[in-house]
Amino acid sequence: MTITIDGPTASGKSTVARLVAQQLGIYYLNSGILYRALAYLLIHHAGYTLETLSTVQPEHVKEYLDPKRFVYRYDGGYEHIFFDTVDITPYLKTSQMDQGSSIVSTNMMVRQELTQFQRTIAQKNDLVIDGRDCGSYVLPNATVKIFLTALPAVRALRWQHEQERKGNVFTQEQALEQLMMRDKRDAQRSVAPLVVPEGAVVIDNSVLSLHETVHRVLDVIKGI
Repeated sequence: MTITIDGPTASGKSTVARLVAQQLGIYYLNSGILYRALAYLLIHHAGYTLETLSTVQPEHVKEYLDPKRFVYRYDGGYEHIFFDTVDITPYLKTSQMDQGSSIVSTNMMVRQELTQFQRTIAQKNDLVIDGRDCGSYVLPNATVKIFLTALPAVRALRWQHEQERKGNVFTQEQALEQLMMRDKRDAQRSVAPLVVPEGAVVIDNSVLSLHETVHRVLDVIKGI
């Protein structure tokens, strides 16, 4: 069984997907953390900047996504990325990696490599996977497809609060600007843009609690 949960920034998809996987007792794959990890490695190991990430060299993609060095692991209810056996997960949830992952994801080779990476994991596990193109591009034949969304103002406020917890301060206006910029980039990229996947159930959680959203998703899954 494969369950995809797609949606824009701050729609709550990662938190919901992780909890759904825990409820069902199956594997959880966070596709976004893969792009964050690659952006982190390219910036901190290969010397790229946010301005140059869009033109990453093919040899660097191959080098840093080498499966012998780049490892995704899900255990104990949480996901981790290891590079050369070092857990780099703590460095991936920053506003810089928010931007970096969005930029590097526009690269066709990056998406091809990470799509195959995700499909390989899906072949070995029943799983819940979340991202922006999981139901439309990565696993178009998924058992269940969910598209999670919320009003831009609601998502901007969630993003602002998440950044505050990390020590990053943004005004509401700045948060909304950052969110709209990310939405536009994701929707307009030429490779696997953010769309509502064919056959997906759309859930707007603007006024739903996390608990209510998780149960709404579980209800959809139980209804198949």
